This record gives sequence, structure tokens and C-alpha cells, in this order.
Amino acid sequence: MQEKRLEHITNINKGDSANVKKALTLLNDVRDYWHWVTVSLVFSVAFGLLYLRYNTPQFLVKASILVRDDAKGSEFGDAAFLESMGLSSMQSSVDNEIEILKSRTLMESVVEDLQLNVSYYSTGRVKTTELFENSPFRLRFVSQAQHSKSPPGTYVVTIGAKGHYKLQLGSQTFTGIFGDSIALPHGHCIVYRTSHLLDTQDQHSIVIQDPQILVDHYRKALIIAATNKFVSTVNLSLTDAIPAKGEAVLDRLLRNYFKASIHDKNRVADSTIAFINQNLNQVSVELTDSEKAIERFQSLHHITDLSENVRQLLNQSAEYGRDKSKYEVQARSVDSLLQFLQANPHHIVPTQLFIQNQGFLSIVEKYNAIQLALTNDLVTMHESHPNVLGLKAQLNRLRHDLITNLNAQHGDLRIGMLAMSSYNDEVQRELKRIPAIERLFFEAKRQQQIKQELYILLLKKGVETSISRSSTFANARIIDKPKAGPEPVKPNKELVMLMSGFIGIGLPLAIIHLRHILNTRVTGKHDIADLLNISLLAEISHNHSLETSVYSHSQSPIAEQFRVLRTNVQFLSAPRQNQVILLTSSMGGEGKSFIAVNLCGSLALTNKKVLLLELDLRRPRLAKDLMLKEEGFTNYILSDVNFQEYIQQPSSKHPFAFITAGSVPPNPAELLGLPKVDQLINLLKTRYDYIVLDTPPIGLVTDARLLSHLADMSLYVVRQQFTFKSQLEIIKDIQDAKQLPRLHLILNDTKEMPGYNYGYYQQEKRHLFNAIRRKS
Repeated sequence: MQEKRLEHITNINKGDSANVKKALTLLNDVRDYWHWVTVSLVFSVAFGLLYLRYNTPQFLVKASILVRDDAKGSEFGDAAFLESMGLSSMQSSVDNEIEILKSRTLMESVVEDLQLNVSYYSTGRVKTTELFENSPFRLRFVSQAQHSKSPPGTYVVTIGAKGHYKLQLGSQTFTGIFGDSIALPHGHCIVYRTSHLLDTQDQHSIVIQDPQILVDHYRKALIIAATNKFVSTVNLSLTDAIPAKGEAVLDRLLRNYFKASIHDKNRVADSTIAFINQNLNQVSVELTDSEKAIERFQSLHHITDLSENVRQLLNQSAEYGRDKSKYEVQARSVDSLLQFLQANPHHIVPTQLFIQNQGFLSIVEKYNAIQLALTNDLVTMHESHPNVLGLKAQLNRLRHDLITNLNAQHGDLRIGMLAMSSYNDEVQRELKRIPAIERLFFEAKRQQQIKQELYILLLKKGVETSISRSSTFANARIIDKPKAGPEPVKPNKELVMLMSGFIGIGLPLAIIHLRHILNTRVTGKHDIADLLNISLLAEISHNHSLETSVYSHSQSPIAEQFRVLRTNVQFLSAPRQNQVILLTSSMGGEGKSFIAVNLCGSLALTNKKVLLLELDLRRPRLAKDLMLKEEGFTNYILSDVNFQEYIQQPSSKHPFAFITAGSVPPNPAELLGLPKVDQLINLLKTRYDYIVLDTPPIGLVTDARLLSHLADMSLYVVRQQFTFKSQLEIIKDIQDAKQLPRLHLILNDTKEMPGYNYGYYQQEKRHLFNAIRRKS
């Protein structure tokens, strides 16, 4: 009855629902890892603030128009008056006009008119900002290259003195003067200054993109919808990072839409005159610009007679080729002389390879003269003669001078060859540029002729149509001009901060939960309760000290935990006497021997006679840890000596008796199965109140099962974050098979207090300290 009552008290409540357990586990994770959650939350919120600080905001630009829809009865007063006179007839609907506004052709005209494919950026210390209308310079294409041949590029702008500038595109550099035309890979263009000031601390750049990419981008960003099906008003909205740019796009879109509408109904003379008058000045200016551009082009490329320039360049190329061949012949002569000197140190230098250099020839003549003198002296003198040695020394010096001189001449010749190659390459490049220059020149002339013919044609048509007057109206009119909102719509500050907080808290909790899922070791008593229906007698905290016995520190938390274990053991053993307690575990290292020593010490403090019998015969360690004699159990079993000879008497440090394992036998299992083991245990029962058997891990060897019939109670040690969850199946199998009597669990090495208020003892110390201070 008492055992069932203890099991009812110590077992974890099985009635809790799974959701409550998960919630409690989550709260425990927040409590245990609050510092990580706090750090993650701080970093996430800081990242959110940085994102809001440096992310480019997006503004919403809106506009609305009224479309003439004959089916809905919307009429324009001026249009109705003209229709009554038979001068105009307009048929339109809202759906058709919306599709026209969404058309690619219309958006392409907007991109082309505003040159949206050319963007201006200013790169500061932190972020890059698009300037749009605030750019200190502008780029205008005179003739643009094909998109397929000119991929998108970024030109870094460097402003020089006296109106000069430099454009850097990768490894290519282009220089020019503001206001003059310049040929770039993306086309022929003009860069000019604006009235906006230049910030010298920032780096400015010009980005040229494919216009079709921008057309697709703005078509996706543009939202056009009718207000409702009962009216003919249409709302237009566009999101852009620059409000002025979004307003300009919508404004140009509406302008071009009106132009297209008017152009489709351009059937009267006044429309023709308006068109002529609008474009005549522009053509005149473009004609003047074309003529000036031709003039500048001729001056820039020095174009007078292209055929004469080509002939001169060909003559220069031939001359550079002859000079290079001459240097190559001389270089080969130098190489031949060097090879001859190195291969024939005792021969005369051949005169047919002499280089026409007076200094070099004098050295060669002197060298040959000494060589001949040495040859003559060797006929009558020995090689060790002083005259012979002197001549050899002179020859060596002269040979060294010859080689040095030849190496220097060889270097000079190589420089000459490189210079000739460089000059010839420059001439070849000039020859390759001639067709491009000629093509550009003829193109500029053709553009000038076209503009001139167009100018004459416009003048002629203007005179012809000046007697005709009429008016043309578009199918819509503006209700609200394009206007950007005062506050950005992206990013959403509230949503970003909410997501930052959610990620800051959720991410560490998700990681912690994932660790729990992937963890294969026992993390707490809930893992035991989920699988086993076995009472948990006690939880032993982590021992931070190196001492094996902790019961001597009466006010330590671990000592109090062993008191709880002792109380529960005594509670279970109250009806019986001479209790034999068997301690085992799943594997080594779970603290079985540590708990055995401290349980014995705690029981001995209640004036009970306690004996600790070490039966881990395979890996005995208590004799070494407690500094005892090694002779013990195996020595008694294998001899006729009285067992009392192997009982080591209690000491002040360990107030209980010991019988160590003794020498390691070759057959521990067979030794434990001898009848003498049973006789020893029965004999010890008559002399001791508690006998604690420290057995090997039952999950590894069968020794504990052989001793189970001798035990009155079994204590199974499970170590937190050490015992594998799969090893709990071993305990379940042992319980189902009833291999160990009265099985109970001990959770060892817990990292948390199991709930007892150990601060009580610290409070007593504080009161005593305060009392001493008051008395003093």
C-alpha cells in the first residue's frame, strides 16, 4: 500500500493533455534559453530597423480620367457641338480605352519619350540613390545602338576641369566635353550639365538598360481599372521609388494616350497644321544640330580625304614592318654571338657576325688578339706559366665584357622590336577604324539630308493646309492629375517590425524545438513518463565538485536530494528488514557508483548499519576512487578466507562498510552464479540493515539479472542528456518481464533544481550573519 502511495506521489501526472504539455515545454524553453531569445529578438528588431532605414521606400501615384462611353451616356460638350455641325464623330467605350492604356505600344512611347532606360545614380557612404530630375548631368542619345548588341551597362562618371568628364565602363574609358557628342557602345549620345549642383563626396553613375525590360516592369506596376460598372471613370495607379518619376510616367502615359487618340482622328486640316507647327521648330533645331554635329565630327576625326589617309597609314605600316625585320636580324646575330662565345670559349670570334658598333668591335679585336697570343704562348710555355695565366685572366674579363655588351644590345633590340610592333598595331587600329568613321560620317550626312528634306516638306505642307481649320478631341479627359501620396506604401513599418519580433522570438524557439526533435538522449522526466510507468524516486542535480561523496556537506542541494532519496527508500522498505538494494543502469558513465556511495552515506547518517558491495567485476573503480584496498569480493569467492577479512571498516569520511570488487576475473558471469554468492548475501543480511549492490550496467551485460533474485529493491539510474531514449525500451522490457524486483528510477545529473527551496539554508546563514553584525 505504501509503495503504491509513493508511486502515486512521485509519478508524473498522466492526465495532462498533450497541448498543455507542449505549452509547458515551450514556456520552459523560453525560461531556460531566455538570453538567446533576447539576443535573437534584439538582432531581429535591429535588422528590421536597418531594413526600414536603408530600404528604398515605394510611393503610390494615382490619377483618374473620364472616358467617353456612348453606352453609358457620357458626353463632352465641345464634342457634342462639333458632332451637331457634322465635323466630328467619336465612338468609344471604357473597356476599349482601358486596353489601349495597357498596351505595350503606349508604354514603349513613354519609356522612349522620358528616356527611362537611362538612369542617374548617386552612391554615398551607405546607399545608392536614383537622382532622376535632380541629376547634375543628363545623357541624350543621338543614335542608339541595337539592344541585342549593347547589353545593359553602368558608366561611372568622373567630372574633370574645364567642362571635361570621363565615363568608365568596366575596363573601357571614354572622355568627352559636356555638350559635345560622344560615341559609346550603347550609341552616339550627348552628355550635358544641368542646373543641379554636383555633390563631390558621392560617386555618380549612369545606368543604361534595355528599354523592353522597363516596358515590362512598368506595365506590371501599372494598375488600370474602372471605378465601377455604372460610371465611365477610370483610375490609374503606379508604385515607384521616386514620386516625381511615377508622376512623370503617368503624366506622359496620359499625354501619349491623348496624342494617340487625337492622332487616330486627325482628319481635318487644323490637326495637320498643329502637327506641322509643333514639329517644324524641332526639325529646324535637329537640322541645325545635325549640321553642327557633322562639322564637329569632321573636326574630331580630321576628315579631309579618306583615301589619302588610308594610303599614308599603309606606307607607315610597311615602314614599321621593315624596321622590325631589321631589328629581328640584328637580334639573331647577337644570339648567335652569345651561343658562339658560350660554346667556344677558346676560339676567335668570327668577323662575319660582327655588329657595327665601334665600342663592341674594339673589344672583339682585343679579344681575338689576346686569343692568338695565348695560342702562341701555349706552344712554348706551360699552362701554369705567369704569362699564360695573365692572358687567360684578360680573356675571361673580355669574354665577360662581350657577353654583357651583347646582352645589353639584345635588350635594346627587343625594345626596338616591341616599339615597332606597337606602332604597327596602332596603325592597324587606325585602318580598322576608317570604315566605322566613314559609316558614321555618311550616317550623319544622311540624317542631315533627311532632316533638310523633312523641313522643306513641312514648310510646303504648312502653306497647303493653312486654309483648313478644324478641331480634334480625345476620347477622355483628366479628372485628377497624377499625384503621389505623401507617405510611402512600401515597406510597411508596422508589418516589418511585427515580422522582426515574430522572427526574433520564433526562430530561436524553432531551433530549440528542432534540437528537441533531433535529440536522441533523455532530456528530462517527461521523456521517462511518456514511455514508462515507473515511479521516479529522486532527481539528483549535477555535481560541480570533484568529490565523490556529497552527503558530508549537509546544506548543499545535492545532499538534500539524497535525503529525499533516502526517505523514499526507507518509506518503501518500512515493512521489511535487511533490505538488499540493487543499483544498475543501461550503460557506463550514468553515475551508478556515485549514487551508490552517496545513498549508503545518507543511510548511514540515520544510525543504520550499511554495507556497499561492489559487484561490477568487469570495471571496478570504487577502490581507486575511495582510496581503498583492492582485495575484496572475488578474492573471497575464490578462497576460503573469512569474508570479514575483506570488509573495510567505516571511517569518518565514509561512515559505512565496504567490500570492493577485488581482482578482475576472466569469467564474471559464472563467478556471480556460484552458490557462495547467495550464502554471502544471506550472511550479510544478518549483520546489516541495508546492503547496496553496485552491479554492472544491465543494458550491456547480464550480471545484474543473475543477482536480481537476491535483491529486495532495484534502483535503475538514468542520466539526463546522457542516456539514450532508445535505452528506455530496455527498462520497459525489464519491467514487463519482471526481471528486477520492485523497480524504481533515479534521474541523475539534472541541470535544474527539482523544485525544492534550497535557498532556505542560505537565508538562515544570512540571518546569522546579520545577528552577528547587530551584536558587534
